Amino acid sequence: MDYFYVKQEDISSHGLILRGDESKHLVRVMRKDIGDRIFVTDGNDTMYEAVIVGYGKTDAHCDIAAMHRKYHEPSLDVTLAVSLLKNPARFDYLVEKATELGVRTIIPLFSERTIPKHEKHDRLEKIALAAMKQCGRSWLPRIQPLQKYEAVVGNSSHGPLKFIPHEKTDSLQTISSEMKNHDDAHSVLITIGPEGGFSEDEVALAEHNGFKLISLGSRRLRTETAAVVTLAELLK
Repeated sequence: MDYFYVKQEDISSHGLILRGDESKHLVRVMRKDIGDRIFVTDGNDTMYEAVIVGYGKTDAHCDIAAMHRKYHEPSLDVTLAVSLLKNPARFDYLVEKATELGVRTIIPLFSERTIPKHEKHDRLEKIALAAMKQCGRSWLPRIQPLQKYEAVVGNSSHGPLKFIPHEKTDSLQTISSEMKNHDDAHSVLITIGPEGGFSEDEVALAEHNGFKLISLGSRRLRTETAAVVTLAELLK
């Protein structure tokens, strides 16, 4: 099945319009015809089953045949706060895989050992959009602006369940074991450090603000690997 993205302003009660790159992909790449049925998401938890009814020079018009809420979305709302990486390609990979795994929000972090001081925000949003369509999700992960570690860790609005992987944690203290005590949880915040990890002061600050330390095993993992492993365990 092919998935497409439509902006909210291009949706009416009965139909929707695909514009720009989405329309070009529909016509020139996928070579869809009038009468074909496609899946279109608004990135806000709604997936539309749509039927192509006409083409313009730069757009495609569709009737809405059915709607599905939270299509292919996990029940758990996961926010990933992760430090920027020295190699931008590795952070791109992280955003792509986090989207595929079902994360809802991604917060790029600037921590004590973070090297880059800026993120390519537009690029990250495009990567998330492509990954959302590729895996058939109905929610487009929100990429937050770069934030300081202290601000995110100290923000009480993230809710009670907050985890931070740490290599010195007991190997039995995993995210799976912790989640067994929280079957009714609706949201989780995961915080992942940069190449050099979080400093001891940063870990202590997280614990002070209610974060629980978890283990990802005995081997030291790259930041993007740690993020993928944690999300895969949490959202399986």
